[in-house]
This record gives sequence, C-alpha cells and structure tokens, in this order.
Amino acid sequence: MTERRLLVVDDEAVQRLVVASAAARAGFAADSAATLEAAVSRVGSVAYDVVVLDLGLRKNDGIELLRRLCDSKSDPVLVFISAFDERVRQAAARLAMSLGLRVAGTLGKPMRVDELIALLRRVPQAAGPGHLEQIRTIDPDILAAAIEHGELTCAFQPKVTLNGRHLIGVEALARWRSPTLGHVPPSLFIPVAERSGLIDRLTWHVLDEALAAFRAWRMASPDMTLAVNLSPLSLTDLSLPERVSDALAKADVPAAALVLEVTEGAVMTDCVAAADILTRLRIRDVKLSIDDFGTGHSSLLSLMRLPFSELKIDQSFVRDCLDDPEAPKIIRGIVSVARDLGLKLVAEGIETEPVATQVEKLGCLVGQGYLFAPPLAATALYEHLRANAADDAAD
Repeated sequence: MTERRLLVVDDEAVQRLVVASAAARAGFAADSAATLEAAVSRVGSVAYDVVVLDLGLRKNDGIELLRRLCDSKSDPVLVFISAFDERVRQAAARLAMSLGLRVAGTLGKPMRVDELIALLRRVPQAAGPGHLEQIRTIDPDILAAAIEHGELTCAFQPKVTLNGRHLIGVEALARWRSPTLGHVPPSLFIPVAERSGLIDRLTWHVLDEALAAFRAWRMASPDMTLAVNLSPLSLTDLSLPERVSDALAKADVPAAALVLEVTEGAVMTDCVAAADILTRLRIRDVKLSIDDFGTGHSSLLSLMRLPFSELKIDQSFVRDCLDDPEAPKIIRGIVSVARDLGLKLVAEGIETEPVATQVEKLGCLVGQGYLFAPPLAATALYEHLRANAADDAAD
C-alpha cells in the first residue's frame, strides 16, 4: 500500500512537530511548511492526502492556500487548526467546501492531540492523482457513448420518516462505472454533460430507467414517491411538461408519484421560463422540490414566485448541526418557513444517529442519508422495500 502523505502548514515550530508526531501515529508521513510560499511549493509538487492548515500565518492567512489547492493535481482532505473562535473556523470550512475541497474537521488551539489523531484515522484512502487527473478530463464523446451503451445507471436512495424510519420515497441518482475510467463521480460527469449538450439525453435516460424500476416497486409500497433531479438547462425547454407526461404514461406511473428536484440556483437562471415550466408541471400533478435550500441568494424569492411542494434542507446545514452553532438556527428557520407555506420538508445528508435526533428535534420529519441507506442498485432497493414492508407489518 502506498504511504499516505500529510502536509502541516503552521508558522509555529512546536505546533508543526506536534502535528507531525500525531500524523505518524495515524499512519501518515508528514512534511511541514512554515509559510504560504513554502506550502504552495509543496502542494505543487506532492499529491498530499491531508493538509493540516493554520488559518493565521503571520504575513498571510491560510485561506490563500485554498485557492492554490483548487488548482493542484491532488485532492487532499483539509483539517483546520486555529486559535480563532469556532465561528471563524467553521466559516473557513464552509468556504473550502464551497470551493469543492473536502474537510475532515476543525480544531482550536491549544490542540488536543487525540482529537487530531481521531480525525486523521477517519480520512478515506484517496483514489490517486493519476486517476483523478484522468477523470477530470472526460471526453464528451466517451460520455455520449456511455449513455448510448447503458453504462450510466440509476442508484436509489431512500427517504424515511425520522420517527419510525418508514420508507416513503426514493431519489434516483445517476451513476457511471466506466470500463476504462472506473467509478466517475456525478460531480465530474454532469458538468461535462451540461457543457457538451448531453444533459438532455442524460436526464431522459435517468428518468426513463427510474420510472421503469419504480413501476414494479409501487406494488410493494403504493404510496411511495420517486424523485429525479433536473438540470438548470432543462428549465429552458418549454416542451418539458409534455415530455414528462409522456414518460409517465409510458411507464404507467401516476404523476403524483413523481417529484422533480430543482436546485435553487437553477430556478433563478431564467425565472420566466422556469415559472412557465414548473407551473405547468404542478398543474399536471407532478410534485416539485427545491433542492439544496438555503445555499443560494434568492431562496425566499424562489418560494414566493414558483409552485414548489417540498423543500430539501441542504446537507451542509444538516451535517454541521451538532458542531456549528449557526446551523440549528438556520434549520429551525427553514422548518418555520416550510410549515407556514404548507410545504413538505426533507433533511438530506444524515449520516449519524445524533444528527438524526437533532434534526427531528428541530422540526424536520423526513430524512435522507447514509444512516438509513446508501444509494442502492434497483435489485438491492427491492429487497430493502420488502424488508421495510415486513417491519411495518410487524409493527
């Protein structure tokens, strides 16, 4: 197994030694940098698995390094260590994640070595810089062929009630396992599809496959719903409502069973076209969900202008609801808005029991995340449905 590498960036020599010692105990080979310039030089030549970063670096601040990491060939997990208060550390973590970087956590100074070791031991193995670089440069022709040959499939993640854990719906998620590239994350192939004009083919491929599988599952659970994501580009196609109706009729699935999830930023790209399309979908009884709610600049305006029936609380708020003091306040506010507007509410990204308990206390009744089930293949989901039905019958 290739030795994992860690870079500690801190202007305090003692702190660098302490972190390096903790890294060795967690199984990492550690390098160190005392300045921003030295750190930039290191990340430009070495593919690090982890970067432990002090936010205050005398002449510079650690935030400057984040932009350099975005342009590097590696994909390190970040750990922030700083004497700044928790609000500043959490703000830095949120900024890093918004830039597409991964964050394991934040620690204050003076640092507890056992907490750092625990964070480092949870860092997953990286796929390797060669694989990352290869799949970051996906040829649109390869993606088009993958769609044509059925390499892209659907995985289905359950939505459950937090009180009782009853399965009430699933979300269809596009997955691509290429014979040559291996597993390609949606965060990489979906932007390629959008830039190359393939997103329409991908969207209808996913919808048709999901509806075909869903038709069989409804016999076991007739009240469940199917959610499918819509790209921003789909909200400019005025024929979309008719095409959705045709797909539903072909699969013999009622319109009320379908939930189309639209990201907030996508809705506001062309509000007039979006209002036209989404209103006609609601008239046809298709449900509409505003995804990643709270992360865009126009959330409340979207709710006022457009006929949504559901809100999905962005996973960044859910994930941080135990550690970031601001997250529960935001969740509580979203719950209040949803209740006043008569909208259903889903908390996504629930991975632990304490988070599920906290979200339920804050007023959210439905959740989605790895705590309940990962995205499942169609056959695995069918078994999950049967087990869920058996549990409900036993209750």
